Amino acid sequence: MKRLRDLELKESYDKGEDDIAEDFYLPCMRLSTRYDRISGYFSSAVFGIAWPALKEFVRSGGTMRIICSPIFSSADSAVLRESRESLANDELAAALITELNVLLANDRSRKPTRVLAGLIASRVVEIRLASVGASARASERRMFHDKVGIFGDPGGDWVGFRGSMNETYLGLAADGNIESIDVFASWLDERDARRTEKSRERFELLWHDRAQGVRVQPLNDEAMSRVREAGAEDWEVLIDEVIAEASVRAKNSGKRSPLRDHQVQALASWELNKRRGLVEHATGSGKTYTAINAIRAALEDGGTALVVVPSALLLGQWQRELTEGLGDLDPKLLLAGDGHEDWRRQELLRPWSAPGGSGARIVLATMQTACTDGFRSRLYPHDRLLFVADEAHRLGSPKIRSLLTIDAGWRLGLSATPRRAGDAEGTLAILDYFGGILKPTYSLADAIRDRVLTPYTYHPHTAPLTGPEQAEYDDITRRIRREAARNASDLGDIESNERLRRLAIARSRILKQASVKVDLARRVLVDHWQDGQRWIIYCDSIEQVQQVRAALSGAGIPSLEYHSEMDGSREATLAELELNGGVLVSVRCLDEGVDLPAVSHALILASSRNPREFIQRRGRILRRHPGKTFARLHDAVTTPSVEKSEDAAPQNFRRRDADRLLAGELGRVLDFASGAANPQAMTEVERICIQHGVQVIANHVADGAEGIESEDYDDE
Repeated sequence: MKRLRDLELKESYDKGEDDIAEDFYLPCMRLSTRYDRISGYFSSAVFGIAWPALKEFVRSGGTMRIICSPIFSSADSAVLRESRESLANDELAAALITELNVLLANDRSRKPTRVLAGLIASRVVEIRLASVGASARASERRMFHDKVGIFGDPGGDWVGFRGSMNETYLGLAADGNIESIDVFASWLDERDARRTEKSRERFELLWHDRAQGVRVQPLNDEAMSRVREAGAEDWEVLIDEVIAEASVRAKNSGKRSPLRDHQVQALASWELNKRRGLVEHATGSGKTYTAINAIRAALEDGGTALVVVPSALLLGQWQRELTEGLGDLDPKLLLAGDGHEDWRRQELLRPWSAPGGSGARIVLATMQTACTDGFRSRLYPHDRLLFVADEAHRLGSPKIRSLLTIDAGWRLGLSATPRRAGDAEGTLAILDYFGGILKPTYSLADAIRDRVLTPYTYHPHTAPLTGPEQAEYDDITRRIRREAARNASDLGDIESNERLRRLAIARSRILKQASVKVDLARRVLVDHWQDGQRWIIYCDSIEQVQQVRAALSGAGIPSLEYHSEMDGSREATLAELELNGGVLVSVRCLDEGVDLPAVSHALILASSRNPREFIQRRGRILRRHPGKTFARLHDAVTTPSVEKSEDAAPQNFRRRDADRLLAGELGRVLDFASGAANPQAMTEVERICIQHGVQVIANHVADGAEGIESEDYDDE
């Protein structure tokens, strides 16, 4: 069995020349079964132990003893330490509990703190708290100042070290603080043997509370109770996560755009999941940059990458992002879709995607092209192919589900809303292919809290149906109920009845195209538009776009149009909006992925009940931009009267149908209001809900229905 004396140890290690963790700390821990440590602060003791060698240490029966001084954050406590010889156990424990709570509240320190707490609770690690008084001998005070550690192996060898190195990630990591340590070992010579023995004797003296001027006490019951509560039974899993996150941060160190904590954790989770998984992060929270870092890892490991996107616009956006984000790797991109045909004409796809080629190679394709037999038959599947799907929820569509047959060893899906509304089969297919959703998910509320996205105010505007529109709405409602009664159906399984599905879409279209919305748009813009602002108005159809633009023109407000059938360049239109401001009147195709950070105002005239659509539309205006303190979201809310007459449908079906219809419309606005910065928005929405007899339960609408997944695409 290998012993500590078999290591080639240097007399000292300096961070400027040495990797203290890899060259000294970890090799010693792997061969040891004892580790005694004196550290200045509890927080210093937390970070460093969560390293790969810890698993081997514990499996070998290793135990640690740590003497530390809790952090005292108040001036009174600092004075107290100086004026008294020692502190009472309950005072030390209270300070430790305070520091423990601080560490648990921090994203960076939460996991390693839970690891240490779990090991303390299981008695692998024992901590005693020290307060050092003015009468302490210089040797004891120096041990706390210099931070002494002693490793021992089963054969009786001991290695000690003393120096400035803290027991922290920054103290040990190669890219951390500049640190140095002196090393001494029991077997090397007489002088080192004496140093080692003396350090061991001093530690034992302190541990058993026999050192002059130093009070060392075990954790009291209150502190141990809090530690047990914080401790993780799955500490080995958490260690893997901490190590993976540290590795991701180290690789990203020095980059122009540092990764945020949620991106680091997602990439670490992806690595631990054998480079597979779905990133469920809010619109605008940096999913593309997360994916670029995953692509970097794949390319640096000799792999190739295939990235698929849902539209021609995103094809161009991703091309720019990949070129800029991976510029140091000088990646070669092969485009497919939007008129790019070299992959087919010159038969480039197979050699481009094959393993073992020279340089960094990426295939970037639209989903419409990538799902064809011609594309997939030319692709070279292999274990080191990374398949990245932007807006991965699209892959559950029957039209392009063939993409889920690509045999890529590494897979990464990106979506703010990966679960498909009303399509359990498609959702399951996506989750199975990518290997589940990676932790952590990162919601829009999380992103606003962390200032990743801009806070917003929400302003709902009621838009009632006209008499003829209400009559048409009621007529379709009766037909839906008769169809449901005839086939013993319910709206919950609407996807299984094509006639019901078509009727439901037709009825929804009446709400989206309510004629009052055109004048509502004019009034909102007249009241709120200011020159230089950037607005998006979301419409249901090109006809509605034209009506809104005409109404705005009549009010002296110029506008731009944006849709798949427009004349001219869509890219140039977005550039005009970004540069000079204006009002952009759009149909659907701005929902996914398009980066327009300068846009600060939106008016939603038409929205489906699919949560994805309204989540993405809100996210469009929340991206951060210089000078944008708040975003403003206006919303046209159409709530039809519920038809009361008797028909073939059972009474309970009529009630559920009405509840689901109102819930579908009001569920969206309640969600918007609950995340808004202006409290009066929630008051207004709750008033609308009560007015229409829809029950509000904990910021959600009772009996809400999922929407119907739509698969309309931009033209290539």
